[in-house]
Amino acid sequence: MYTNLFLVQALVQLLLLAWLVRIWRRTGLAVALALLVPQFGLVWDNLVVGLGAYIGFGDFLEAISWPRFWIHWFFGAWLIIACGAILRLAGIPWAQHRGVMVAFCALTTAMMVIDLPYFWTLTELHPVCEFDLVRYSVQVPREALCHPDQQPVPGQGPPIPQIVTCLVVIASGVVLMVKRRFPWVFAGGLLMLLSAMPPLSTYKLDNFGEILIAGGCIWGIAHFSSGRRAWVSRAA
Repeated sequence: MYTNLFLVQALVQLLLLAWLVRIWRRTGLAVALALLVPQFGLVWDNLVVGLGAYIGFGDFLEAISWPRFWIHWFFGAWLIIACGAILRLAGIPWAQHRGVMVAFCALTTAMMVIDLPYFWTLTELHPVCEFDLVRYSVQVPREALCHPDQQPVPGQGPPIPQIVTCLVVIASGVVLMVKRRFPWVFAGGLLMLLSAMPPLSTYKLDNFGEILIAGGCIWGIAHFSSGRRAWVSRAA
């Protein structure tokens, strides 16, 4: 069941990636271009987890699992930049000031710095057996051990960058909902946050939440850039 769910999620994320490419080609917006790599990472993440049961544990699955974490650590907070860009596209007056966009970029950089040490401190992946999924991860809860001799591997504490990103998306979404009657950025951020918390997190719905938060932000970019064309963006 979950194997197929992740493969379906990979397909949906791929459709969102295609939508993002179309937005970039139409508008030339830098934010659409910047989100291509993290969006591809979401496709890869779901695809590798979904195919794990067919591939099986081994060097190959472990090797293709590493990019899931690299892209997540380096690009996971880039939706913060997207929120700043969406607010500017929506014509929110205070978001037009250069310093506001600099603040969004600075917060994104700070979140990246928090995750950056993982590149050299987390050097080993461990097998995880959860539901019908076969995957590798940097942490293993007790209920997801693959064999009796395996030991749990604790996490690294609260995922601060991911929490901050959700809160920024939610706050930006509130502004767009109140000022521009566009609720989908807010809805995506809120549902992502809820999906990563118990009891929904126990059912592996956080990856579905990533579809909602990414989809809400991409929809926001598409909606508020509907009148733009690439030559106008590049001349601005």
